[in-house]
Amino acid sequence: MHIPDGMLEARTWIPAWLASAGLIAWALRRVRQTLAEGGIVLMAVMAALVFTLQMLNFPVAGGTSGHFSGGAAAAIVLGLWPAMAVMAAVVVVQAVFFADGGITALGANMLTLAVVGPAIGAAIYRAAVRVRPTRRMKLAASFASAWAATMCAALAAGVLLWLSGRVPLGPALVAMGGWHTLIGVGEGAITAGLIGYLLAVRPDLLAANERDPAAARTVAAGFAVIALLGAVLSLFASAEPDGLEYVYQQLGSAFEPVSVIASPMPDYVLPGVSNTALAGVLAGIVGTIVAGALVSALLAALRGRATKDAE
Repeated sequence: MHIPDGMLEARTWIPAWLASAGLIAWALRRVRQTLAEGGIVLMAVMAALVFTLQMLNFPVAGGTSGHFSGGAAAAIVLGLWPAMAVMAAVVVVQAVFFADGGITALGANMLTLAVVGPAIGAAIYRAAVRVRPTRRMKLAASFASAWAATMCAALAAGVLLWLSGRVPLGPALVAMGGWHTLIGVGEGAITAGLIGYLLAVRPDLLAANERDPAAARTVAAGFAVIALLGAVLSLFASAEPDGLEYVYQQLGSAFEPVSVIASPMPDYVLPGVSNTALAGVLAGIVGTIVAGALVSALLAALRGRATKDAE
């Protein structure tokens, strides 16, 4: 669902940049107010996990594929504001290091993946669990919230393309909604699986992950193992175009692709490695580490600033 450079007109990507920058800055401010050691560990590993799972494109139907987005899962595990910060970091790493999504389109991709997805996921999950906070409800709510987050993010991407004059609004929304109805099922299943794991090992973290550093590290270790396993499994990811690419191929007008920066590992391939499969796996591992390290460094800086402000 990543929009590349050149697909959006300046009249769309500039406001998207400004809006996403303001929202992410606000999210970071809220994170800084409540940040604790356990939260840092869990957020860094969550970033690595989301990055890795986004590489696992799964076939859907009709020559298209889908991939995990992770916004709802991050919001359920971390809370809305930390999830927005984590997702923003993942989108930045993908654009800068792997040319997955454009630099000019970075604001638009943040709006869909780091703002809309987490916000919708958090709202639906919280509303459902507030009514009936049982294990079964939490699993059902995690599936439903992830499905809805995928749908809303896809529709938001369709609107952004329409605002740039690239696709007709009605057909784009129908097509994006149709394909992501199916892709959302995969998103929901993965999210429910992650929440099921968390409920099995440390259900208390769903209520307050920042209050128990030891518990957060336990869950983070499990997520880290899943992330590294996912990097290896990316070898088997579907090569079919994802939902947005497929819809644009069917409905979109021609645009001139641009390259704002030279990414070191475009298309998730580590340069200098002759074996294509191995190059992809190694690129995934590097990206997983970079995503986690970026969030860890950012949060450490925020925590240091918060400590300095408190003195």
